Amino acid sequence: MAKISVITPVYKVENYLRKCVDSILDQTFKDFELIIVDDGSPDSCGSIADEYVQKDERVRVIHKQNGGAPSARNRGIDIAKGEWLYFPDSDDWLEPDYLEALYNTAIKTDAKLVVSGYTMEYFENGVAHSYSVSTPKKNYNSQELVRGNLHNYFDNMMMAVPWNKLYKADYILDNNLRFPELKWDDLHFNMEVIMDIDKVAICSNAGYHFFRSRPGSETTTVFDSMLYKKRKEQFEHIMRVYRHWNIKNREILSVIYGYYASRLVQCVQEISISNISKADKKRMISDILNDKLSYTAIKKGRIESKVLSVAATPMRMHNVSLCIFMGKAIGFVKINMSSLFYKIKSKSVNKAKVIN
Repeated sequence: MAKISVITPVYKVENYLRKCVDSILDQTFKDFELIIVDDGSPDSCGSIADEYVQKDERVRVIHKQNGGAPSARNRGIDIAKGEWLYFPDSDDWLEPDYLEALYNTAIKTDAKLVVSGYTMEYFENGVAHSYSVSTPKKNYNSQELVRGNLHNYFDNMMMAVPWNKLYKADYILDNNLRFPELKWDDLHFNMEVIMDIDKVAICSNAGYHFFRSRPGSETTTVFDSMLYKKRKEQFEHIMRVYRHWNIKNREILSVIYGYYASRLVQCVQEISISNISKADKKRMISDILNDKLSYTAIKKGRIESKVLSVAATPMRMHNVSLCIFMGKAIGFVKINMSSLFYKIKSKSVNKAKVIN
């Protein structure tokens, strides 16, 4: 039995798949199986994956009809033989010692979940830039410590994604945990994982390289009119977990509400720079501001980033026109001054306050 089952869903990433797979197979930690799930990719991903089966006996490939990343990951879980589960995205890459760092942390701490840092990469004018997100190593070895500290890892994205985590396979299987077949399933899955968990370790290694943007990509993304709805659903799931934990500490709740308030700033920004009509922009932003949960988050939330806190000012004022102006300003900086935008972001996401 392999120590780790590495499960990666593959869809339309033929230009990046080889780098991802090579970085996994070149790990200093060798005792793993790599399960590549070809999710009905219409490009050459499937054949590229099959090539690796011939090159390395640790590689297994599943070809399935397209069903999305959640269904692909779940298919991998169903056939995994490892003691631990790891889920990298197939267009990212790992530094050589990354899996070893995760595994060593798991063994030393007897954790059921290991959470690491990461390195975000982006391009501006064809030049690659990056910044790392990391916090000191910690071992939360009781439910009390887990529940009293994990709020500090939401704002830097460390709790929201699966690719910076090592999951104890028995814990996932015994609790029948699977990725929900939703867009942005990651956070929902992680919230179910931590619901009743009692041992979580933080690994300071930031050897996972996540691409926010690539050379030649469009400077703007297609507007997602469901963004706010998805963000709200995610936060409602977070709050269900915190109610399950019976958390009433105002400091903790202010951080959680602040996390949602900062996500609302993102929603307003995306709406403001979209190509929908001005009337629709005002209507959508008004819907956000008039929502009871939004009101509570904006009023009670403590946004750690000073820049985001300032950006949220029009929302606190309940001023729709000023929200649109601020959203366009943020969008302009993000699109035209990426280095400045990500420099500011890197400072904010590395400010996670950690308590023993």
